[in-house]
Amino acid sequence: MINKEELNKLIEAKGEVKGVVFQTDVKYVLEKEGEAGLKKIEDKVKELGLPINYKSGAMDSYPIGLRIASLLLIKEVFSWPDSEIRNIGYTAPKTSFIVKLLMKFFISIEKFVKKIPTFWDQHYTRGKLEVVSFNNEKKELLLRLTEAEIHPTFFIYLEGYFEKMLQFLEKTSKAEMKESVHEGKPCHECLIKWE
Repeated sequence: MINKEELNKLIEAKGEVKGVVFQTDVKYVLEKEGEAGLKKIEDKVKELGLPINYKSGAMDSYPIGLRIASLLLIKEVFSWPDSEIRNIGYTAPKTSFIVKLLMKFFISIEKFVKKIPTFWDQHYTRGKLEVVSFNNEKKELLLRLTEAEIHPTFFIYLEGYFEKMLQFLEKTSKAEMKESVHEGKPCHECLIKWE
């Protein structure tokens, strides 16, 4: 169960996130649990006094920690396993007008890979997403996220997100997040492979 102290820590985290991430959550909850399910989430948010507006505009800004708080609350309210959080991430690129707009301009995987950091920057003001390596022959892409504190539940979300992003161009078979150290600092990496 999420406690108020943990939520306060999340809210105090540096950085902002665009409201489009909450629209992703709404769409998924409505699909799985209907209007009654969305009301449960909104009631829980209100009960905890969190400043999440699930009907916010896509470009409205919120404290970055609310992104994680929303996922944790959804998981708790519906007693969902991690696989459902991963599925929220997997469906997110289909919901985001930012992603859809950017994807219209990419015709090759090489151009797409060069623009990957842009996707992060369009949604989050904290953290730096970089392409560590890309090998189209081996069908592997390694991404690294630095300068951001990431909750384990958010790793799960990002696995699904990155996998779906690449599926816009290629059929992927696996995306896996792992924690590692880069230049003496903790960071997070995502290795994506496709067939």
